[in-house]
Amino acid sequence: MSSSPFQPPTKPISLALWNFTSQWLLIPQGTGIVCLVLNRLDYQFNGLKTIAQVIWIYDIALFGLCLLFYFLRVCLYPKYVRHELRTNLMETSCLSCIPITFTSILQYASIQYGDRAGLAIYILFWVDTALAAIASIGIPYIQLKLQAPGVQKLPPAVLLPFVAVLTAAAGGGVICRQCHVSARLKVPVIIVGYIELGSGLAVTSGFNVLIMFQHFNQVHSAADKVYQDMIICGPLGQGSFALQVLGEAVQGGFGAYNRGTFITAKSADAIGFVSQLMGLLTWGYGVFWWCFAILSICHTLIAWGQKPKFSLAAWSLVFPWGVFTNAAVEFGKIMDSSAFAVFSTALLLIMLIIWIGNQILTLKGMISGRIFGLEHGWSPEVMDLTEDKEA
Repeated sequence: MSSSPFQPPTKPISLALWNFTSQWLLIPQGTGIVCLVLNRLDYQFNGLKTIAQVIWIYDIALFGLCLLFYFLRVCLYPKYVRHELRTNLMETSCLSCIPITFTSILQYASIQYGDRAGLAIYILFWVDTALAAIASIGIPYIQLKLQAPGVQKLPPAVLLPFVAVLTAAAGGGVICRQCHVSARLKVPVIIVGYIELGSGLAVTSGFNVLIMFQHFNQVHSAADKVYQDMIICGPLGQGSFALQVLGEAVQGGFGAYNRGTFITAKSADAIGFVSQLMGLLTWGYGVFWWCFAILSICHTLIAWGQKPKFSLAAWSLVFPWGVFTNAAVEFGKIMDSSAFAVFSTALLLIMLIIWIGNQILTLKGMISGRIFGLEHGWSPEVMDLTEDKEA
C-alpha cells in the first residue's frame, strides 16, 4: 500500500471501510469464471449446471455488495480514495475488475437466457464494452502519467485493464453464439471484438517484456506478491478463448449478413479457421506463462522458505487460471478432443480447490478483522485500550 498523509479512522467499522480497497473486486471476478467453466465443462453430471447457476447468483450478490461498500468508501473518504487512485497502482488496476466481472455475468446470462432475453443482454453488452474500453485506455494513462513506478516496481496487476477489453471481446463472441439476435446486430459485435483483441493482445505483449525484464533484475518475489505472476497468463488465456468464439461467430454471422467484400459468406470459413488457429497459438503462449507462474510461486514459497500471510492478492490466482481453463474447454469442443476435455477437467478441479480455499481464508480474515487491517479485531474496547497505551 502506498504511503498516505491521511489519518485513518479509529472505530473498527470505519477503519474496515477505509481499508476496503478495489482488490476486493478480485473476489467476484474469480467467482464469475468459476460458474462459467462449471457450466461449459465437457464432463457433466446431474446437478452440475444447477451448482453453476447457484454460484452465478452468489457472484451477482457478491459483486453488488463489493460495489456498494466501495461506493460508500468513495462517498465517506473521497480525498483519501482520490489520493490512492493517484498514487497506488493496485487501486487503479483492480478497478478493471468491474467490467471483467460484469462481462462474466453477461456471458452466463447469455448461455442461460439468450433465447428469451437476447436483446436485453445485447444492449447490456455494449454498456459493458464501453466500460472495458474506458478501463483499457484511462487506467494505463493514469498509471503512466501520474503513478509511473518504474520498471523495477511494475506489478503484473497492470495487465488487468487489458484483460478487461479482452474479456469484452470474449463476451461478444459468446453473446453472438448464444443470443437470438439478427446477423445485422451480431456483425458490429464481431468487428469490435477483433479490434479489442488487436489492442489488448498487442499491449499485453509489450508489458510482458517489461515484466520479464523485471524478473531478470531481481532475486526473488515477496511471498505476498508472487501470486500476481499468474495474472500474466490471464490475457493470453482470455485472448485465446475470444479468438475461438469470435471465429465461430464469424462463420455464423458473416454468412447471414453477406455484404461488401470482407463480410461475406465466402470469407466466413477462412476467417473463422484462421481465428481459431490464432487462438491455439495464443493459448500456447499462455502455457509458457502459466508454467512460469506455477514455478515462480512454488520456488518462492518452498525454495526461499517464505510463509505467506493470506491477503486478497491470493485471489489473483483464480481468474487467470479460470480463463486459461475456459480456453482449454473450448478447444475440447471445437476439436472434439478427449485430451483437452480431460486436461480442462483437471484444471477445473485445481481451480475449485484454490477458490474454496480462498473463500474460507477470506471469511476467516473477515471474522477476525485482519483482512480489513484490524489487527486487534472488531472490539472497539480493545482498540481504545491500545490507543491509550500508545498515548
